[in-house]
Amino acid sequence: MSTLDAFFHDQLQAGARPAGIEALTDAITQRHGASVRAIVLYGSCLRKADAGDGLVDLLVLVDSYRSALSSPLATVLNWLLPPNVYYLEAADGERRLRCKYALVTLRQFRRRMLAASDLYFWARFCQPVRLVAGSADHLIARARADAARGFCRRIAPLLDEPHSAQALWARALATSYRCELRPEPPDNAARLIAHDPDYWQALSQLLAAEGLLQASDTGYLSPHGFVRRQQARLGWLLRRCSGKLFNLARLFKAAGTFSNGIDYLVWKVERHSGVRIEPTERMRRHPRLAAWGLAWRMWRQGGFR
Repeated sequence: MSTLDAFFHDQLQAGARPAGIEALTDAITQRHGASVRAIVLYGSCLRKADAGDGLVDLLVLVDSYRSALSSPLATVLNWLLPPNVYYLEAADGERRLRCKYALVTLRQFRRRMLAASDLYFWARFCQPVRLVAGSADHLIARARADAARGFCRRIAPLLDEPHSAQALWARALATSYRCELRPEPPDNAARLIAHDPDYWQALSQLLAAEGLLQASDTGYLSPHGFVRRQQARLGWLLRRCSGKLFNLARLFKAAGTFSNGIDYLVWKVERHSGVRIEPTERMRRHPRLAAWGLAWRMWRQGGFR
C-alpha cells in the first residue's frame, strides 16, 4: 500500500458515524441483499452528528448489478451510465430518516475513478468520505488515491502562480463544477474546502512528494511547462462539453429511478439558486419525459450554471 493509499484508508475510517445511520444502511442492505460490499457516507451530512438532520448522501458499492437489482432495465442503465440514484426512507424509533444513494459495482467504481472524460466519480470521492457499513476499504482507498492523482494531473498545469492547499483544491472543485449542470453558487467550492483544511493540506503534501505538485515557500505550483498547460486547458474545455452531456443523461435517468425525482430536482435547484418551476402532475406521472423539458426551462431561468 502506498503512502497515499494509506492516507485515504485512514481517512475512510476516521470520525464518528452520525446517530441513526445504521437504520439507513440496514434498509439498503435489506433492499439489495448480500451483493452490498460497502456503504460510504459523503456530502454535507458527513459533518453532522445526526443522520436525521438532512437528506443523507450515500454511495453503495455492490458485487454485481444482477444480484443487487431486480429490474433488467435498471441493470442495463446502471451498466451503461453509472450510478443509478435511489431514494430511501427508514424508521429510526419514532422518526423517519431519509437518504439518496448512488449504486455502482465496486469494479465499475474503480474504473470510473480513472475515466478522464467523466468526472462524476473522481471529483466527488477524492473529497472526505466515511465508510459506514461493509468492508472493501483497501480497494476503496486505492481507487480514491488514483482519483486524487488523476485530478491533480489535470488541475496542476493550470496553476500559473503559487496556491495554498485550500486555494488549489477550491480552484479544482470550481473548475469541475463548470463541467456539470450545477445549481450551487460560485463560492460554494471555497466554502466546501474550508471545512477540512488539514485534509487538503495533507493530500497536497503527499501529491507533491509523488512529484505531481511542486511545493514552494509560498504554496504549490505546477511542475509542468507551457505545452502541458495548453493541453490541460483543452482537456477541461472538452470536459465541460462531455461533462454537461453526462450530467443531462444522468438527470434523465434519475428521474425514473428516484422516487419523486421531479420534485427533488425542483427542490434542489430552488434551494441553491432561488429558481423554482412548479411541476405538474403530468410531469410527475412521466418523469423521464418531463426531465428534459424541465431541465431546459430551469437552465434558461438561471437555475443551472
